[in-house]
Amino acid sequence: MASEDSFLVLVHYRGSIKRKTRSGVKFTDKDPLCIIVCPTTSYDALVSSVLVKLGLEGVKRVKKFFYRIPITVLHDTVKYDCFTIGSDEDLQVMFLSRRQLPEVRTPELLVKLVDVVSSSGGSNRNANTIATVAGSSSRPAVASSSVPVYEPAIQLQHYSHYPKSLTLT
Repeated sequence: MASEDSFLVLVHYRGSIKRKTRSGVKFTDKDPLCIIVCPTTSYDALVSSVLVKLGLEGVKRVKKFFYRIPITVLHDTVKYDCFTIGSDEDLQVMFLSRRQLPEVRTPELLVKLVDVVSSSGGSNRNANTIATVAGSSSRPAVASSSVPVYEPAIQLQHYSHYPKSLTLT
């Protein structure tokens, strides 16, 4: 049973990242996972939860998570950007953001999965390929047969309400 501090996180695992002018960043997966986390959840525990729920332990590994981070709330409109989560410290940004912007009830992540490398040095089944996003010659998209992901060029922005020790990578 989840504690009162626990909350739901939608984890997109088959979609991609789209940049919209009105809402900023949007994840396109129509059937995300639902994961319960709490502010004490570690990055490793989140990774394990996602892989177990997908039944991909030992087959795939999490390369990184993208967090759809709210950056502006005006009236009934929320504008989002993308923040990469790759550690416990990065994950704390999501928890801090959720506390500071209660208007955003359900945080969203997009997970980039890659094949687990076998002991022979090769990967099993699927090879990752790099493609270019349609309509753009400068924005690479990383894709595999299971998770196509657009990797945006994330610029460091100053968020006065986030700890200065956290940086966007």
